[in-house]
Amino acid sequence: MSRDKTFWKTLSPRSFGLFLLGVFLVFSAIGFASDVTDMGRTPILRFVLSILISGIFPTLYAFGGFALRRHFWKAFIPIFAFHYFVMYKLSVSLPSPQQLVQMDAGDIARMHSRLSFDGLAIMVVVALGYACFLYVTITEGRRYFRVHAEIELATEIHRVLVPAIDRKIGGYEFYGRSSPSGEVGGDLIDLAGSEEHWVAYVADVAGHGVAPGVVMGMAKSAARMLLSSGDDTGHLLTRLNEVLYPLKKPDMFVTFCFLAKNGEGLRVGLAGHPAILHFSARTNAVTQLECPNMPLGILPSGDFESSGVRAEPGDVFALYTDGFLEPANAAGEEFGITRLQAEIQKNGKEGLDVICRSLQESVAKHGAQFDDQSLFLIRKLA
Repeated sequence: MSRDKTFWKTLSPRSFGLFLLGVFLVFSAIGFASDVTDMGRTPILRFVLSILISGIFPTLYAFGGFALRRHFWKAFIPIFAFHYFVMYKLSVSLPSPQQLVQMDAGDIARMHSRLSFDGLAIMVVVALGYACFLYVTITEGRRYFRVHAEIELATEIHRVLVPAIDRKIGGYEFYGRSSPSGEVGGDLIDLAGSEEHWVAYVADVAGHGVAPGVVMGMAKSAARMLLSSGDDTGHLLTRLNEVLYPLKKPDMFVTFCFLAKNGEGLRVGLAGHPAILHFSARTNAVTQLECPNMPLGILPSGDFESSGVRAEPGDVFALYTDGFLEPANAAGEEFGITRLQAEIQKNGKEGLDVICRSLQESVAKHGAQFDDQSLFLIRKLA
């Protein structure tokens, strides 16, 4: 479920309509209760209007509260002013008759009949209103638990598809962590291959939730299939783009970056992704590795460039998603790539787990997490 989606819009029209009907029925009892306080002497027109007004305005308050949530006062104030005006005009235009000093048998019988009707009507409208609330609660509760179970399943699948990485292959060390912003994330970190031919990559599907998580799973399957077929990594982005384009919604896309070893050389490729950071153990400098490619899935076909890169023992490459760059402090300043470079430069010679933990702590101190955060570190050992 999208967390930007207003809650009341997620209700079925039937449930939402019955909820508002329940509000109307329960509060319409105030109109009958008012007639009881007048001993059943309220004029019929005022009696009917009082019942309608007692139910309609609380229904409007409820609707305004659902629709505007924290800004409900924007609807509450004008509705309340109009509500007060209508009640005032009703009391002036249709005043209650004076209390009778003496009542004959006929007056007493009429009053008894009217009060009996009021009492029965109060019980009926309250019972019907409660039935509406009960129906909505049961129906939406079942839907919630069904959706919750599906999200739990998707979360478990996400854990399987995006496990933590802590490995050594040949002369390289790999350490990766992915932290979704919700139960299901759209980020992907993965490592595939052998000592002489491996690919470490990070992908970020636009958005967060179940739908991006599904596309993320398809991206991993497609990447693994292409890599297992022995396809040249120079064509990885092009082939992935062709596979993913017809499998997603038109407004979705995937940013992607990889570091690959083919024999003795290393190659990097990016598709609309933040720059890969390269820490040099010899100079203690951090440089940005970029390739001006568009994200995957925007166009059905296209050419994607990749480039070679040299590495010396102790060098560290950082692949990450924009969830590490976007957290903002109270002044509205994002963490940004400059701070990320400084953190890597400060801790570049530490263990990869220490670098990862330091980055996560620095970003968390700077601002709250609103997007998936994934970090993949690769170090050349020898």
